[in-house]
Amino acid sequence: MFVSYKYADSNVRQFVNSGHRTTVRDYVDVISRILEGTDRFYFRGENDGEDLSYLDYRTIERKLADRMFYTSVTIVLISPGMFENVREIEQWIPWEISYSLKNKTRSDGSSNMNAILAVVLPDRNGSYNYAMYSDGRNIFVKKRAFFRIILENMFNRRGVDHFKDRYGNPMYVHGDSYIELTTWSDFRSNPEQAIDLALRNRMEWDRFDMVKRIDERWIS
Repeated sequence: MFVSYKYADSNVRQFVNSGHRTTVRDYVDVISRILEGTDRFYFRGENDGEDLSYLDYRTIERKLADRMFYTSVTIVLISPGMFENVREIEQWIPWEISYSLKNKTRSDGSSNMNAILAVVLPDRNGSYNYAMYSDGRNIFVKKRAFFRIILENMFNRRGVDHFKDRYGNPMYVHGDSYIELTTWSDFRSNPEQAIDLALRNRMEWDRFDMVKRIDERWIS
């Protein structure tokens, strides 16, 4: 299990009585504790205090490739302040997603592409509306809240027409996107179910139109 996220983003709901400003890294610590309670998943990633966000993508690749190679699931944490307004190829979350989607081979073995679960974190007001909303029956995704490499691998099941609201926001249905989507609250209530849905998509990877490379023109 690998977790991709913007380390120092503090534009998220603050933990009560934490004694410090809550960042996305604190949510990763919660995920690590959750996974420790299962015997199915093992967390691999940087240690607390090991912020790699200041590094360029080539350095990130060297540091993280070994950690990601033997994982089968990538969790990407969606947060309001994860964008850096530069090319996606220069940002480490898009690189990690692209790497996760590739089949990898090297001298000591091979690794198939990962299942990917996108978990939307609540903003400072405890809301998910910056990234998704419900009309009371259906969930709609706000595309501007996601990296392009993520969007290219959502709503991509072959032969499925995706309904959109009047603003062009696509309706989300489980199984219609290779990258599974959930909220932090839903993930906390049943993490294994959310991960299993992502793993199901991985088993059916050939039913999706996949985009594994970052276009150098994409800016988020």
